[in-house]
Amino acid sequence: MNKNEKIVSAQIVGIKREEIICRTENNKLINVDVRTSDEIFMEVMVDLLISGLWIPVNRQLKKFLDYDWLDNRSLGFE
Repeated sequence: MNKNEKIVSAQIVGIKREEIICRTENNKLINVDVRTSDEIFMEVMVDLLISGLWIPVNRQLKKFLDYDWLDNRSLGFE
């Protein structure tokens, strides 16, 4: 992983009350703070944990992206 890369691939490896723990391709852990009462969001996070799918995470901001790598917004296009 390039240190300048803001967006990285990560798998969810743990879910706590207000935190989701993700592991990058280089086995680095990223703790993403989540303060939401959205049950559907948390169900999706559990499904991602079980399936082991890789998702985009902003490494610097420690946040999930609301779009994927193929969305034009990730390239600055609309």
